[in-house]
Amino acid sequence: MPGSTNNATTATTGGSARPPGPTEARFFRAALSPSEWTFRGTRNRIFLLLSGGGHIRLGRYDVPLQGPAIVWAPAGETGAVIFDAGAEGASLAIPDVVLGSAMPMGAVFAQVREAIARPILGARIPLVAARQLAAGLQAIEQELRANEAGAQEVIRHHLALTLIAIWRLAGTGHNRPQPSPRAIVRGFVHLVELHLRDHWALAEYAHLLGVTADRLNTAVRRATGRTPMELIHARLMTEAVILLDNSGLQVAEVAESLGFSDAAYFSRFFKRLTGISPRAHRAGAVAKRSDLNTSYAAWP
Repeated sequence: MPGSTNNATTATTGGSARPPGPTEARFFRAALSPSEWTFRGTRNRIFLLLSGGGHIRLGRYDVPLQGPAIVWAPAGETGAVIFDAGAEGASLAIPDVVLGSAMPMGAVFAQVREAIARPILGARIPLVAARQLAAGLQAIEQELRANEAGAQEVIRHHLALTLIAIWRLAGTGHNRPQPSPRAIVRGFVHLVELHLRDHWALAEYAHLLGVTADRLNTAVRRATGRTPMELIHARLMTEAVILLDNSGLQVAEVAESLGFSDAAYFSRFFKRLTGISPRAHRAGAVAKRSDLNTSYAAWP
């Protein structure tokens, strides 16, 4: 990946588990090239994207990001966040022991604990909320750098406010701006390219885009005139035709490369969309190439 790479932890020594690093806050401002931040699960991670874009890889998910947005990755989650050139924001790494000491007490404790137990993958947030979070992270960064008397108490205070903000953002989302139809379609197309061979259900795409399946369906239909599944099937067919026409793979191997666990099901899928079987399509493509070569050979 071009640009700078920020590793969350040092290399493993002798196969032993990595110890958690210290609390660490960093800001990034309009770099000239993309930057990648990797994390290996030893600390809890917050990534705040104030402006610009990028994407996060977490497990089998690869999710586009567009600021202002927030990413929360609990300890134990491994992955990477890639920010585009020009993106601005901040990151915070927090060991579990520090996180535990900063947990707000009282009636909200259980709710906050439940909210931060799950990843938040690029939830869009209001700009005002993003700036407030940035101010808190900047205060933590300044306290860590100065390391004056009482610094840890100040850090715990700001961290508790940050956790409450994450809990609110992870709630019903009634005060979070919904993505525009254009952003929904753009994000959907991006996810289809990344996960075409995973054969996701429409609900999985909708979940990662932060919308309902009905809203995703409406946005895509209005923009393209086709349903999301029709677009996915068309994209699969494009890849299938390329492989059938330009590779020596057997039909079963083409099916496997496109994520179909059953070659017979792939053949039925192909015939339903084209009217002919994959073998018949390949035979026709070979015949066309033969006719073309013959016509060229007849030229003076």
